[in-house]
Amino acid sequence: MSVPGPSDWTSSRRAATWANVAVQAVLLLALLVVANLIARKSPKRFDMTSRRSFALSNLSEDTLRNLTNDIEIWINPSLYQMGSDKSLTVAVQRTEDLLEEIGKRTPKITVRRLNAEDRADFARFRQHWTVMSPAALYLLATRGSGMTNKKVIEIQQMYDGNPVTGEVTSFRGEPALIGAIRDLVGGAKHVVYESEGHSEFVSGDKSSMAMLKHFLTTNEGVEIKRVALIDVKRVPDECEVLMILGPAQPFQEHELQVLRDYIERGGSLLVAVRPRVRTGLEKMLAEYSVVVGDNLVFDPQQYKPPSQTYLVVRDFNMHDVNRNMVNLNFLMPDACTIDPVERKDSNWKITPLAMAGPNSWEETGETGPGVRPKRDGEERGGNMKLIVAVEKKVKSPLTPRHEKAKIDVWGSVTPFTDGVLYANGRPQELQIQYVINHFRWLMDRPLMDIEQSNIPVRPLQLDEGQLSRLFWIVVIGFPGFGVSLGLLAWFVRRK
Repeated sequence: MSVPGPSDWTSSRRAATWANVAVQAVLLLALLVVANLIARKSPKRFDMTSRRSFALSNLSEDTLRNLTNDIEIWINPSLYQMGSDKSLTVAVQRTEDLLEEIGKRTPKITVRRLNAEDRADFARFRQHWTVMSPAALYLLATRGSGMTNKKVIEIQQMYDGNPVTGEVTSFRGEPALIGAIRDLVGGAKHVVYESEGHSEFVSGDKSSMAMLKHFLTTNEGVEIKRVALIDVKRVPDECEVLMILGPAQPFQEHELQVLRDYIERGGSLLVAVRPRVRTGLEKMLAEYSVVVGDNLVFDPQQYKPPSQTYLVVRDFNMHDVNRNMVNLNFLMPDACTIDPVERKDSNWKITPLAMAGPNSWEETGETGPGVRPKRDGEERGGNMKLIVAVEKKVKSPLTPRHEKAKIDVWGSVTPFTDGVLYANGRPQELQIQYVINHFRWLMDRPLMDIEQSNIPVRPLQLDEGQLSRLFWIVVIGFPGFGVSLGLLAWFVRRK
């Protein structure tokens, strides 16, 4: 191939070359414009830092996405009169990074650095605060009719650190800020009642229920109240969800009748049981097509060592509350079976939500330390059902919103406790989100988006026999097939 010399570059060839360059440049520019438009429409940020300085939890993202009020946040990063605390300097910088990320998530929040030289902004700040503290945040929410709410947060309250080395061991800026934002914008309170009087797990138990209470009250705007069913004739009308978590003492017939009345008025009931603890609640649930098994589910494959009863749930049925749960692992220790009973009635919708693995079984025999249960012939096996949801149209709804009663039954109360919701020194986001989505579904609120997980690609593993067969196919079979085709073609041409 010869390279064109100077004499070959005619005016027409030069014009064609420049036209080609121009077309390529235009196409490249168009590609960049389209890519930027797509990125602007659907932005995606990735935090590659070890401490996740530029990431927000899905719970926080959900709160910011649904803001309806304008919020102004001023930060005073000055450290005057604060001594020589090196960790405070680090905490202030992390707070500024957090504010930058929050400001990028929603146009409803405006973040400003407090600066006396910016007279207009400083004058607005002075309209609401007369004292300016060092290392502090000032939040101002503007609500309808020009009404405002305000709050001050000292950065020292949001972290633990070493003042000498400057190491910040624990930074609580995100939950503190998101909680303050929720308090400022207010909104309608959602009332959840919890039953008492049967040794249930209750939100006041700080040793086991602190995480659930925190996320319901702080992030979800829920007000939790207690009710002793034995002392009331009906569940209060303001109750959006009645939760019964892990009862251990029997229910009286009067209490079961109160629950029936609540359901028939279109109430939403959340029940999480303790395996092999019978309270009489099972009788009422059976009336609503839910059978609570007197057993303990074992899974020899999908479990968290060392116990085969510490179930890792990966199988979720199609249902609103299970949105995006495909290919995710949800921990559900110590569960019994929860089985749906099919009804040929259009007024009922009964859905098993979550199942154990295909090799799981119900253990009805003795369990405990030193006992190694094995599946007996009479024990059921395969995808034991653990959570069931029931929707039922009611004849006398309390309000139009209560046309359907909802019952959500779990075979284990443990997923609602701190032992599962908080592990390895931090909240377990997936566990919390899935639990919170059940409350949202029961309250007819929009569900939060749970981040989906990609299916991992596993390397192909072959044993010695398979490798040997593969060797003969690749080294002998394919070449032999090619030679055979060549010989066949040679004989055909000879004829």
